[in-house]
Amino acid sequence: MILIVDAGNTTITFAAVSEENDSIINRFKVEEDGFQKDAKIIEDIGESLTDDRLSNGRELLDKWCKNIVKALCGKELTCDEKIFSKAVISSVVMEDEKALAHIASRIADEYVFLNKDNCGLDLSKYSANTLGADRMADMIAALDKYGKKLPLIVFDLGTATTCNVLDENGSFLGGIIAPGLMTAANALLSKASKLKEYKVNEPLSIIGNTSQGCIDSGIVYGHALMIEGIIRKVSEKLGKKCVAVMTGGNTEHIRDYIDSPFYYEPDLLLQGLICISKNL
Repeated sequence: MILIVDAGNTTITFAAVSEENDSIINRFKVEEDGFQKDAKIIEDIGESLTDDRLSNGRELLDKWCKNIVKALCGKELTCDEKIFSKAVISSVVMEDEKALAHIASRIADEYVFLNKDNCGLDLSKYSANTLGADRMADMIAALDKYGKKLPLIVFDLGTATTCNVLDENGSFLGGIIAPGLMTAANALLSKASKLKEYKVNEPLSIIGNTSQGCIDSGIVYGHALMIEGIIRKVSEKLGKKCVAVMTGGNTEHIRDYIDSPFYYEPDLLLQGLICISKNL
């Protein structure tokens, strides 16, 4: 089996993948905030530490490795056992990376972090040092599946809504980063004392007839229309109709409100990591 890890701003997803058919066997999600508290202690393993700090780090590492293996494989992790032949990690949270490396080295024979040097993308038209691994993974998978339909616009609707543009040669031109649907909603609520915590509701109409209805319309239709506008303007810029590929948890909230055609791939990022694993 292969271990793939998507460490995002809100959640971390660990997934076990079959080497025979590249299918995702199981997945285990944890909240980023909860993991990061332990990661700060785990990351110091191997450094010059007091005995107590080192012992705490090893205990936490052992706990996380056992929990991950139990959730993904349904078995108890034994001492020095390697469960996975390899691990591929996408991380946008630098504070997690040392801890994730310790975990991967404990339960996999080898591991690699996705980066600009091993992604296989043509990044010559972009300042690649600032490009997140999550965006790379999305583009890798989109090219693998839709590479004959270039140019592509690859959307990921998560904490942020990212848009990545691949030209008709498959080169990455750049993109757009906007506040995610819930990020925008929570920002609105934080500035409006009479509004409570927001839960995404299906708008009854583009024109709301209550305060709640107006908010629902603004959040859902507003985000959907932004995406339609991006597809139209980028297509105009390139002089050719672009094919849109969409992923990310917030896609479910707005997919029925987008009139422009698009392909929906809920596991796009994980599929990109699977593609990378084949080259290890």
